[in-house]
Amino acid sequence: MTDEFTAVTKIHIHEDEWGMRCLHPLAAATEVAADLREAEAASGANRAPDSVGWTDVHIIAAPAHDYAAAGLTFAQADAALTPIMPRVRRFAATASAGFDENAQDPMGSYEDDAYCYGVDASCFVKLDGDETLVQHIWYGADTEDPARLERLRRAIIAVNRLVPSVVADYWLGCAGSVADDEFLDRYMRMLVQEDED
Repeated sequence: MTDEFTAVTKIHIHEDEWGMRCLHPLAAATEVAADLREAEAASGANRAPDSVGWTDVHIIAAPAHDYAAAGLTFAQADAALTPIMPRVRRFAATASAGFDENAQDPMGSYEDDAYCYGVDASCFVKLDGDETLVQHIWYGADTEDPARLERLRRAIIAVNRLVPSVVADYWLGCAGSVADDEFLDRYMRMLVQEDED
């Protein structure tokens, strides 16, 4: 990897970013699509009268079939992702006040041995699970840099090789199979267009 892709020592995101862009096993595709439709409907129904924010939020439903059910281990995922994106062990998700290095967000999430892979908070893949098995995979894609997005695409495809997967993007309101090249091409273009707006 070039120096440009040398990992930072820590990735710190706002808690609102957590799990908004996910991968799920293909077996969960129907559940994921249904939850995305519910999220879209809730967004419209709960839009604040002044159009600034919402009066209620949709809680993303975790599908019944996760990566642990598919048998994906951290060791397998680590071996697939490390050659693509460097591992960043320190990961934090906090409210805005938690971005002050001298403050600890009591509701924040702080990890010192995370399974997180990426360059910085603009482009990363995060694995969550229990013991040896990965349960959930989610990622950040807040960049229009083609080299970073290509790394992200390669990481998504690497996960798909281990367990056939679908993308679920709650920011963009879309889902699709990673194995569908046409969908994945369109999705990666959508990520660039979103960041340009």
